[in-house]
Amino acid sequence: MKQAPSKFDFMYAVRHTSIVCAPKRLLDPFDQTTIDYTLLAQPMDDPHKTRVRMGKLQTYPPRLVLPGDLSVQELEGFGPQAERYLEFLQTHASKIRILRYSYRLKREKYTEHLLSEPLDIVKARVKAEMAEKPNPYASLLVGVDEPWDVCLLHLFMKLVQASVPKALEQIEQRAQQSFRDHLPPDDRQEIERAFAAAAKDPSLIKELGRLLKSKGLFEMYQDRFFALIK
Repeated sequence: MKQAPSKFDFMYAVRHTSIVCAPKRLLDPFDQTTIDYTLLAQPMDDPHKTRVRMGKLQTYPPRLVLPGDLSVQELEGFGPQAERYLEFLQTHASKIRILRYSYRLKREKYTEHLLSEPLDIVKARVKAEMAEKPNPYASLLVGVDEPWDVCLLHLFMKLVQASVPKALEQIEQRAQQSFRDHLPPDDRQEIERAFAAAAKDPSLIKELGRLLKSKGLFEMYQDRFFALIK
């Protein structure tokens, strides 16, 4: 039986999206990130031509969400097939752990033109141009002519998947530093004195550990603590 068009279209687009050149830098966990994309596709009615779409993807700092919190409201300026693709991801979110952390995505204005050249020739030329003018946030994709915005959403999800581990580490480090900065001065000074003493006298390391646990701060200082043991 033939698949329903709504399901076929976005899955077809996902399967036929190739990220030729991904951005060399990860998404910024604390500020907006602008991705410059070039998307190439063959028109359905003329495989000897290439449609070139160029534009920007604007992402926003991540926020922690549960799988059930994902919704089409995460998209701005995307069409119904991209929305269906996000709904599909939401349905399977329990199998895609990375989607527990989400970036808001906005598709900015783009340019579009049709070239009377085969896709492979255009792709090679664009790759060469990107190599001549390096841009750490530039990307090159080969996808479908319709629904082409699904190809962009697929790129976005791949960027999130690559960026989240480092983003979580940076967010945690900043949160811990912020918490330490807001510790009562007496507690902070006591802990720093204990670390200094333990660094000079290893027999005081256990005492330091007890002090951190008594204040509920062991996990926050555990890297420094275990560094004394090594």
